[in-house]
Amino acid sequence: MSFDASAFLVEQSIAELGVDPGLCRGEKPGQWNLTYKGSTVWIDIFNFPQNPDKYYFQVMSPLVAVPDRNQESFFKNCLEINHTMYGSWISIKNDWTYVLCLREADNLDKSEIDATLDRVAFYSADYHGKLTFKFEGSWDPKPNDKPVNFN
Repeated sequence: MSFDASAFLVEQSIAELGVDPGLCRGEKPGQWNLTYKGSTVWIDIFNFPQNPDKYYFQVMSPLVAVPDRNQESFFKNCLEINHTMYGSWISIKNDWTYVLCLREADNLDKSEIDATLDRVAFYSADYHGKLTFKFEGSWDPKPNDKPVNFN
């Protein structure tokens, strides 16, 4: 599926949430950022330079920072959560956890975009609360403790 066709479907989906997709666009084409169901959600349509005609659809939401203590238990818990998730998973990059869905854009349709946005936002809000509660006291206070935006 082409970049333009994929981006059109993403913007349709965002608009149907009652949000102006133009206000959600990121710095580069194919990036959108919004708050949905209480979660920060990043949407990307992208390709790799070595295969410029193949596009990917990604939806991700920052979950929690990797804790400073009880990491083994935290990672085990994340793996157990992954086993219960559908169509997305918890990933870790640069000391942050994310709820992530990534797939080829080929044969992408709007209903799948809608379902993916719902799923990622729901899981992020739900597991943020559960992990924060379960591992309370496992994080040291840090200035500017914010996730890295990969857009």
